[in-house]
Amino acid sequence: MDYIVGNWWYLLLIGWFGFMMFRGGGCCGGRHSHGGHSRGGHAHTGHNGGSNQIDMAHDPECGMYVNPDTAIKQSIDGTTYYFCSENCRSSFVRKHQGY
Repeated sequence: MDYIVGNWWYLLLIGWFGFMMFRGGGCCGGRHSHGGHSRGGHAHTGHNGGSNQIDMAHDPECGMYVNPDTAIKQSIDGTTYYFCSENCRSSFVRKHQGY
């Protein structure tokens, strides 16, 4: 009991981190779909034998795979890049402004 009383703020901090992780935080704030992930890490086919896979684009900033139809897009020197969030897009653009 003395440990809990003496270190209550550590426990509060651990609880806060747990809450943030379980509510869907992630790298981008959890305000979007990470596109096509399934719990097993692989895509499943439908009951009719067809595939429900969609072509995914790779976010060059954080490495996440995103749906190109719903992703944030940025064109640089004729190449279109796809991002999971505005934070990833703006960070990528800042890094590549000098090129």
